[in-house]
Amino acid sequence: MKPHLPFLILLTFALQACGGGGGGKAPLPPGKEIDTPEFETYRTDHNGRNRVRSRIAVSGADKDALTAFDTTGSGPAGYLSLIDLQGTPYDGKMTIEVIGAVDEGSGKTNRLLRLTADQTTFVNERNGAPIAAKGQYHFRGVNYAWVTIDNGPLLSGYHAQGLENLVIDFDNETASVNLRTEVAGSSEVEITLEGNDLPFNIRSGAWGGDVTIQIRDPNSPLEGSIDGVLRGNIGGSPEYANGQHDMTTSGIYTGSGIITGDGTDHPVSVDGIFFGRDPNAVP
Repeated sequence: MKPHLPFLILLTFALQACGGGGGGKAPLPPGKEIDTPEFETYRTDHNGRNRVRSRIAVSGADKDALTAFDTTGSGPAGYLSLIDLQGTPYDGKMTIEVIGAVDEGSGKTNRLLRLTADQTTFVNERNGAPIAAKGQYHFRGVNYAWVTIDNGPLLSGYHAQGLENLVIDFDNETASVNLRTEVAGSSEVEITLEGNDLPFNIRSGAWGGDVTIQIRDPNSPLEGSIDGVLRGNIGGSPEYANGQHDMTTSGIYTGSGIITGDGTDHPVSVDGIFFGRDPNAVP
């Protein structure tokens, strides 16, 4: 007996839906190398996340404080972990850590000890075939920056939509990013960071490279651009399921140089951290 036509249609649809990674797709390329020696980058032993960590020189007392954070989860008086993701859409998808020395009276951060972005692994292969090898994906989210000018007090910058856009281009294996802070509320300094066509590793989700950072001090005529470097990671999977792409991103950046505005040179340093997600993701 021949099957009815509706049964054949349903059977064909079911077989297509269970394709498991798209048979016949060419395998993923090896992936571009991301060269950012300014940061420590490795996979953590305790939870297998991809880590980016700053290389900030600290004193002996600061090293003891960091050891306390690593062993007990908190540090001594005068030191704080500045960012808490609990209860946010990023909770469980990444760990963002900024350890700072703070004034116990005002709570203002005096200096940074360590910045860390641990990102869940990136899954872009199934049954030996790529999940995504083409197309562009966009990410938006949060950005924090800390700036010193003339070796003066540490200025804190922030914007809740400071990751204005990250475009991951799978066809060309590149990433282009725009970050910013503003001067409003407790945010004291304005920066804009841009990086175009940075290498993106289509296998590991790592991305980054050289960027340009524009700084403006609202309390003086000083402004200008410095060179910087950024390293980020994509986590999750580009597969579209349940109305979303389950991808997030996080990373850190640093830069130093000279800016002007009053006819003389002023040394500037910047350190920052960001995190975001595919805007199609469901909270």
